[in-house]
Amino acid sequence: MAGPPTTVEEALAFQAAASVTNGSPLYAALLTGLLADYRAGGITARHLDGVSAKPWSDAVALRYVATGHRLALAGAAPRLARHYPSCLGSWDGGDDVIDDFLAIVAANPDEFSAGMRRNVQTNEVGRAAVLASGFATIAGRHGPVLDMIEIGSSAGLLSRWDHFHYDTGHGDFGDTSSHLRFEPGWWVEGHPTITVVPQVRTRAAVDIAPVDIGTHDGRLTMMSFVWPDQLLRIERLRAALEIAALYPMTVESADAGAWLTGRLADGPHLGAATVVYHSIVWQYLPHETKAAVRAALAHGGSLATDTAPLLWLRMEPAGTDHADLRLTTWPGGGEEELAHVGYHGAGIRWLAGG
Repeated sequence: MAGPPTTVEEALAFQAAASVTNGSPLYAALLTGLLADYRAGGITARHLDGVSAKPWSDAVALRYVATGHRLALAGAAPRLARHYPSCLGSWDGGDDVIDDFLAIVAANPDEFSAGMRRNVQTNEVGRAAVLASGFATIAGRHGPVLDMIEIGSSAGLLSRWDHFHYDTGHGDFGDTSSHLRFEPGWWVEGHPTITVVPQVRTRAAVDIAPVDIGTHDGRLTMMSFVWPDQLLRIERLRAALEIAALYPMTVESADAGAWLTGRLADGPHLGAATVVYHSIVWQYLPHETKAAVRAALAHGGSLATDTAPLLWLRMEPAGTDHADLRLTTWPGGGEEELAHVGYHGAGIRWLAGG
């Protein structure tokens, strides 16, 4: 396929292939079956057609399968749950999961209609390892004190990144007592140089539709977007939810562009490096929001100084099998590539120096 998918059919095919690459054979098989149902004009076509003019960017395929997972987790889809390890089931590699999924769709039309309007909210905490590597690099260059600003932060789990622990095999940082730990195996090639331990002075976060993880419904939403045969991801999410309960914060509800324009109106504050960051968010933002984010960063960057620098750190798609971690630094506006990493945060290939 040349370029990103532009149709629902292409989005389903792309997501099925991506499920293979990203280690979910269950979803690879399920999405392949749903693609066949779509091509045959089945119930999948009725639910996915017309949802979005950008079916890949808006991840309509993931919305669809997450709705089924949500019903299974809630105990409302026992036939489907029997295939899902996340629900204590077991998948034998057969096609029954496809038939059972389609049966659940047919039995729950209102739930699936609502699910297709629900934004994808993974807030994948595995991405904390590569983001924290970037934060440690920033601290080494600009000093330990950081003012953190996350856009597209969903439930704000990654905004608590400093309450996790990181051990690259060549240095460690974070909360040594944390139950959410990233061991040396996350860094498969190269590693950040840990010369200064980053310290968060302030943290702020925004999302167009924040998830309230103080509620059962919010926690269920977060769990539903994790792929049901990836139990380690589910364990990390559960650990992150427990940490979030200990360290409450507010994720503001607003358009990221307008919100960031206000945050950076007076430029970065003295005494800290101001870090604007996001992960697997850019594809979901409207063009006008992206333009406003870039304009806000350019304005804030024009007011940055050596004692009040502004950094833009982002982990965003670079290909079917990995994302890039890129950093722009003001004053100056120089951009560099820090790392390649899998979409769920594993397999970090660190490219940068100190």
